[in-house]
Amino acid sequence: FQKMWNKFPKDDIFILHADMYPFEEGWLDKVVKYVNRFPKAGIIGCLLLYPATDKEGRYYIQSAGGRFDENNRPDHFGSGLILETGTTFKENIEVDTGQYDNVREVAWTTFGGCYIKREVIEAVGGFSTEYEWTYNRDVDFCLEARVAGYQILQIPVRLLHHESKDNKHVKATNPLKVDAEARNLQILQTKWANSKFYKNLDNIIENA
Repeated sequence: FQKMWNKFPKDDIFILHADMYPFEEGWLDKVVKYVNRFPKAGIIGCLLLYPATDKEGRYYIQSAGGRFDENNRPDHFGSGLILETGTTFKENIEVDTGQYDNVREVAWTTFGGCYIKREVIEAVGGFSTEYEWTYNRDVDFCLEARVAGYQILQIPVRLLHHESKDNKHVKATNPLKVDAEARNLQILQTKWANSKFYKNLDNIIENA
């Protein structure tokens, strides 16, 4: 991500993973409208849905923003489904019933399906070099953006995310990546242990 956004030093950035797909027409125009309406927002995340539905045809939610679980690990509003096996790793997985059809301020957002303003990149200065590989660097970046005075927002623009196609597959086939993720978590928790920013945030800014 950082190598790419440095190639376009004057532009804002939208990160779209190779395993993400548009859910509706005109989705990017809708994102930009939210960006223009909320100048205090530095990073804006979309509502990510698994390409899977329940018996009533409702899509399961992969991420509606970042939070922290009871063990102080980064987690998502939503998630919990393993598409390849049809199994779950959370007791309850959420379906999209419109409960996130509003603009919400959250603690952090995953760096996929998200818009990042150039001024935030300039303020934060890129990813912290202490982290290895991929996981938790986006959490750290979002927290640094909040320290700099920017809001992290989630908006009701939907994208489909076949989550386990990329990094989770790499991790499953490379034990070194598992170790790197564990070290990243330790670095994150140590760095932000006593910070007011390492707490859950779920404030509705604008109703649907």
